[in-house]
Amino acid sequence: MLDVLYTVEKELPILLQDEGAWKSLYVDYHPPIVERLWLGWREYRVNLHRIHPCGPGEALFHPHPWPSAMRVLVGEYEMAVGYGQGDTPPPIAVLMIASTEFCYEMTEPDAWHYVRPIGGPTLSLMVTGKPWERWSPRSEKPLHPLSAEQRDLIFRFFRARYP
Repeated sequence: MLDVLYTVEKELPILLQDEGAWKSLYVDYHPPIVERLWLGWREYRVNLHRIHPCGPGEALFHPHPWPSAMRVLVGEYEMAVGYGQGDTPPPIAVLMIASTEFCYEMTEPDAWHYVRPIGGPTLSLMVTGKPWERWSPRSEKPLHPLSAEQRDLIFRFFRARYP
């Protein structure tokens, strides 16, 4: 998935030109709060994230329902990683601090993680592949689109980073 991420980064300046093509979500059903712009691209989905800080022990430890690759662009976050089947959180196997320009991929359906921004929001780029048949947390409350101001802030940042 990292190779897909690198390809997306080369095409991102063009993708960012059409604001109307990007959908948005304000993900606030569990900390940390995530502001997301996303776009279908080839057989993947490109996600632009602004993730807000939360307290120790508050971040959602979860498996992803799809393979993914990420690049942290601004800020830093604590990230825990574990591995286990089903919907019971496994033990944390790795705890690290990811900061600017850190890239990683998650390509195993039973890999779990959480991210907890430290000191301020982080901005990151994520590319996801086709979903697996795997349980992952879902919001029971309706999620809403971002405000015009939130969208603008994310677009301005990414256009500056990927001119």
